[in-house]
Amino acid sequence: MATTTIIPGRIVKDNSTATTGAIAHSLTITNAAKLISVTLKVNTAPSTSENYTITLDALAGVTYDTLLYTKDLAGGAVTALAWFPDETKWLEPGDIITVAYTNTDARTFGSQITVEEVF
Repeated sequence: MATTTIIPGRIVKDNSTATTGAIAHSLTITNAAKLISVTLKVNTAPSTSENYTITLDALAGVTYDTLLYTKDLAGGAVTALAWFPDETKWLEPGDIITVAYTNTDARTFGSQITVEEVF
C-alpha cells in the first residue's frame, strides 16, 4: 500500500508498506524537486543476502538512469536505514525514484521517499 503526503513547504513524503513479497516502491516526480532522503524500517533483520537498491529512472532516458545506493541488508543485520544523498540530487518532472528489494525472507517493511519540490 502506498500513500503520498504533501506537507506545506513543498515537502513530499511517499510511503509504502508491505508484509510479504518484494519491495517495489517508486515515486514519480511531478514538479521539479530535490531528493531529501529514503528511509526503510524492517520488522526483523533479513538473513538472506540480497541487495536493497535506490535508483533514478531518468526522464532523459536510459543513458541517465543511475544506481544511487545499494546495501546488503543481511550483512550487518539491518532493521532501520536512512539514506541521504551526499550532494544535491535535482529531479525533473517525469523522473522516477525506485526502491527495490527481493525480500526472500518475507519481512514486513515500511519505506519512505522524501523530496522537496522547487518552483
